[in-house]
Amino acid sequence: MELTSTKQRRAVALAIGAASVLLALFVNEPYVLLVAVAVICICIGWEAGLVAVAAAGLLSCVILFSLESGATGGAVRLAVFVVAALALWFVIKIFRTMSFYDRVYHDTGPGVADIPGLGWSASADGRLRLVSPAALEYVGVTADEMRRIMDGDDYHWTQFVHSDDVEASMARWRHSLQTGEPVIDEHRMRRFDGTYRWFRDTGIASRNEYGRITGWYGHTADIDDQKKAESALRERERELRLLVDTVPTMIWLMTPAGLPYYFNKRFVDWAGIDSAKAQPRGTRQFASHVELFHPDDRAAVKTVFEKSFARGEPLQHKGRLCRKDGEYRWIDSRFEPLRDEDGTILRWYGVNFDIDDEVRAQESLRLADERLARALRAASLSELSVSIAHELNQPLQAVVANTGAFQRWLSADPPNFSHASRVAQKIIRNADAAAQVITRIRALFSKTEAEPHPIDLNAVIREVCDLLGDRLASSSVKLDLQLDPGLPATVADLVQMEQVVLNIVRNGIEAMDDVNTTVRSLRIVSRRQNDGTVEVEVRDSGRGLSDPERIFEAFYTTKPDGMGMGLAICHSIVEAHRGRLWGENVETGGASITFSLPIRAGDSTKTATGATVRA
Repeated sequence: MELTSTKQRRAVALAIGAASVLLALFVNEPYVLLVAVAVICICIGWEAGLVAVAAAGLLSCVILFSLESGATGGAVRLAVFVVAALALWFVIKIFRTMSFYDRVYHDTGPGVADIPGLGWSASADGRLRLVSPAALEYVGVTADEMRRIMDGDDYHWTQFVHSDDVEASMARWRHSLQTGEPVIDEHRMRRFDGTYRWFRDTGIASRNEYGRITGWYGHTADIDDQKKAESALRERERELRLLVDTVPTMIWLMTPAGLPYYFNKRFVDWAGIDSAKAQPRGTRQFASHVELFHPDDRAAVKTVFEKSFARGEPLQHKGRLCRKDGEYRWIDSRFEPLRDEDGTILRWYGVNFDIDDEVRAQESLRLADERLARALRAASLSELSVSIAHELNQPLQAVVANTGAFQRWLSADPPNFSHASRVAQKIIRNADAAAQVITRIRALFSKTEAEPHPIDLNAVIREVCDLLGDRLASSSVKLDLQLDPGLPATVADLVQMEQVVLNIVRNGIEAMDDVNTTVRSLRIVSRRQNDGTVEVEVRDSGRGLSDPERIFEAFYTTKPDGMGMGLAICHSIVEAHRGRLWGENVETGGASITFSLPIRAGDSTKTATGATVRA
């Protein structure tokens, strides 16, 4: 029968003890009580057994001295009984204790072979007494060889440890033997092939019921891969820190509350911040670093930064920061929050760019722009004067020419009043043209707008050719007009269109001054295009254009006495009417100047009054 509970054992002990007492009284033999003592010691414990010995001694005294022979031999028998009871109690106590510790430390626990890693066991004085098969396999020795190693030297196992790690490992092991503290040690151990790998030894002491160390048990785990990973991680951290410290910008980190946390080396060297002796990381007051900013910028910087930190929004700010030499330089600061998966800010990352040279360059450029603007205003005034003179010169020359013709017709014998009357009409138109030039200039400065009207470009071309008839004849230029009779009217300023056609035709005549008179010809073509525009082309037979891309630039000219304003003014007028003017060389010789205008320019020509002075 197996007694598994304390109550069962005590019940059995009491029952057997009571039966033994009754039997001893019945047969008057005190030695029967030894059975009760033994049962109580085994089932209840040594303390109860000691009480049972005392009770059995008293009961034996009663039994022995109640007999007739008790007077003569009772004392001897009582002494023998007490000695026998105590001897029985002592023997049971010893074997009961040994059985208990055998069950705790041997029968119920796992063996050394079951310990993960390389298991081992040592005696209380530190002598190695057992290693697991896995450990033997790792170091490449048999059990007999390991036994001889352990018998030869208490610490001969150090031959498997790297020579650089032996001294430190022995120091930790001796410290644990002296203090009883668990041993935790990391060292390199030689494998059977001669390769050393990192291992971590962990051992604890086994103690008896009195707290005395009875042995050491531990295991050795392979951490070589972990060591290599940690070494690689440290190397990456070193490279990252080196990168952060050498990158050509100032980097600093802040806590979620915006307190300075880290400054890279470039920032420390630039601003002269002693981060190592400053307050603990993450506790520096931001206000102390606001003092680095220019006094005029501190309040704004603090307000902007605190607002950004409170809202968790990225920030870009420009301000003047004090360098370690006391000079304030313009800095472009940018901050971005690092958030976790839940959106909580973990850290603020900031970078500072020294833009002082750029700001100073921009300021210098601004001042240069102001000086250039003043120079351009002066140049524009000069250009305006040339443009006014150029525009007034054409109608005034016509007035002078027609006045001479008027005088000739009146001085003829007899006077030709019919021709004189027509010339007088031309003089009036020329004077009106000059007056309109003045009117447009006045409208320009008073910011008034001219009102365009539908005009017939064919009529404008004929009027210009009639005006330049004498010039065409004197230059021996053959005029070829190819005008589209169905050319629609276009909305434009009449005087300005006359000025454009006049400039282009006159330039074509002048372009043929240095060619043979037999080949001088000027063809003027008007046509309607399918894109809703009308085109006027003036083609000469001169030597062509030396630089077609620059002929519309102001003051660009290839004529010795030219001002370079004619085509520039024409270009401005055509563009003001939302048209296009271009020039090109002709393969057969000569050049072609063409302009196109929209058939219905509408309100787009209201700015045309200023076109003559923008060239």
